[in-house]
Amino acid sequence: MKKFENVKKNFGFGCMRLPMNGEKVDCTEFCKMVDSFMEQGFNYFDTARVYIGGQSETAIRECIVKRYPRESFILTNKLSTSLFNKEEEILPLFEKQLASCGTDYFDFYLMHAQSKSIFEKYKKCRAYEQALELKAAGKIKHMGISFH
Repeated sequence: MKKFENVKKNFGFGCMRLPMNGEKVDCTEFCKMVDSFMEQGFNYFDTARVYIGGQSETAIRECIVKRYPRESFILTNKLSTSLFNKEEEILPLFEKQLASCGTDYFDFYLMHAQSKSIFEKYKKCRAYEQALELKAAGKIKHMGISFH
């Protein structure tokens, strides 16, 4: 876990809202923001497929993953219950998230927006078990939950 020793845990870059150029993320501006963030010694980025209709993930691929060594940043993504209805939809969704972000693994993968009803859907669809399998396969380094 040497990579995590240098994480400035008190500050992360949430990619729910990014600079826009019309309907698309303004990658020129986002790249400048990422560069400034990284130059200040920060390296933790947070996204979810539901952010900006999936554009957050592709912007991360273009502005972070393609421009910085993978070991130089920490990337968190999330599983959102609005994107699946059955157990067998989770793994293909996860693989799409990896592809959109342009990475082979996520440092953190969270069960998004926990509540009692959402927890029940995760449980019914075996989301936690699938995340543990992905962790065992090295595609998730750490897993957890997020709350709003």
